[in-house]
Amino acid sequence: MAVRRERSDAAQNRRLILQTAQALFAQHGVQAVSMHQIAKTAGVGQGTLYRCYAHKGELCAELMESLGREYMDRLEDYLRDNKHLPARQRIGGVIELLIDFIDDKYEWLLPVHSLHACEDESAFFRSAGYAFIQERLSALFREAEAEKSAGAGETPSPIADTNIEAHAVLCALHPSGYVHLREGRGYTKEQIKANYCKLLAT
Repeated sequence: MAVRRERSDAAQNRRLILQTAQALFAQHGVQAVSMHQIAKTAGVGQGTLYRCYAHKGELCAELMESLGREYMDRLEDYLRDNKHLPARQRIGGVIELLIDFIDDKYEWLLPVHSLHACEDESAFFRSAGYAFIQERLSALFREAEAEKSAGAGETPSPIADTNIEAHAVLCALHPSGYVHLREGRGYTKEQIKANYCKLLAT
């Protein structure tokens, strides 16, 4: 019984910490919120907090798992509802959805990417989110190549590797690069969308 109660308390603390962090991040931004502030607001000891999450990057990563699932659901809905469109147009739609997601959540995404870079530079590329988007983009690039070849009466190019094309799109849309364009260069989200779609979806 004692073990079961301890596990239940730990799970309850984790949920409380996540809910508190999400509220504080939304109000103040990720960078402005300290682990001490999260513990104090949640009403838990710092030892409890650090047993759950070694640092803020780990906490952000768990929050992003939930948000990532929401994005993947929206992406699936988009692809299902627009399967009648040409593949290149759907690639543009996927890019726009991804930019919307990055623009809305980059303050959470950047700590997560920093965490991955510090611990394991290839961690992102083994993540479920990367695999999900890469697989769907790769399929769309294959479809686009087939549509182009059919229109020209040719066979698809044996050189094209859609896995590399999809990987290139995801590398090009790294959150830090996006933030540089938005905050460092002053481009609007719509300008970035238009140019990325022109570059990557044509």
